[in-house]
Amino acid sequence: MDAKKQKQLINTAIAFLVILSLGVLSWGYYNYHQAQSIINQGEHTISFTAEGKVLAKPDIAKITFYVINQGEKAETVQKENNERMQEAVIFVKNQEVGDDDIRTVQYNLTPEYDYTWCKKPGEKPYPSCPPKIIGYKLNQGIEVKMRDFDKIDTIVGGLSEKGVNQISNVSFVIDDTENYKNEARILALDKVEKRAKLLAQKSSIKLGKIIDISEGQEIYPVYRTATMEAVPTSSDEITAPIEPGTEEITVILTVTYKLR
Repeated sequence: MDAKKQKQLINTAIAFLVILSLGVLSWGYYNYHQAQSIINQGEHTISFTAEGKVLAKPDIAKITFYVINQGEKAETVQKENNERMQEAVIFVKNQEVGDDDIRTVQYNLTPEYDYTWCKKPGEKPYPSCPPKIIGYKLNQGIEVKMRDFDKIDTIVGGLSEKGVNQISNVSFVIDDTENYKNEARILALDKVEKRAKLLAQKSSIKLGKIIDISEGQEIYPVYRTATMEAVPTSSDEITAPIEPGTEEITVILTVTYKLR
C-alpha cells in the first residue's frame, strides 16, 4: 500500500470516529435532557386536595311494586295478572304520574313443579319422581317515579287495594345533580386556594399557574322503608309515613400548581 492510500484510509477512519462520537454524545444529551425534564417537573409542582360537600333535597321518589299470582294454566295466570297490573297502573296515572315515569322492570313467568306426585303413602324407599308441571307463577314489577311528594302516601297506600302484592323500599333521588356539584366544586376550590395562600405566606415557596385539576365525586342516596300502615282518620285513608331527608353530594378536587 502506497503512502497516499494509507493516508486516505486513516482520514476516513478518523472521520468515522468523529461522527460516531458526536452521535453518542447527542443521544446521551437527549436522554439526559428528558430525564431532567421529568425530575424538574416532579420537583417543581405541589398538589392540594380538598373536599366540597353540600346537602341536597331529593326531588324524585321511586318505588317498585309487584303483582304476583299463581294458577294451573299459563294463559289464565297472565290474563289475571295483567288485569290487576293494568288497574294498578291506571290508579297511578290518575295520581298525575306521567307515562315516562312508569316502566316495567320485571316480567317473570315460571312453571311450578311437583316432585312427589309418584310417591304412594307408606312406600319405602321413596321413588325419585320426574318433575311434573302443576302450575305457573307470574311476577310482574313496575317502577314509578313520583315528582309530587304529596302523592306518595296516596299511591303507596292505595296500591294495596288494587291487587298489588308487594311494594319495595322507597328511594329518594335528585333528578339533576349538576348544580349541586358546582356548589361543591366552588367550596373545594376555596379550600384549596386558602391552603395554597397559607403555604405561600408561611414559606419561601412561590406558586405559579395551575397545571392540573382532577376530580372525584360521591353521592349518597337516601332510602326509606315504605311500611304501609292503616292510620285512623276521618276518611279511613291508608298512609305511609315516609320522609325524603337529604342527600350528601361530595366533590373531591386535587389541584396541582407549578412552582416558580
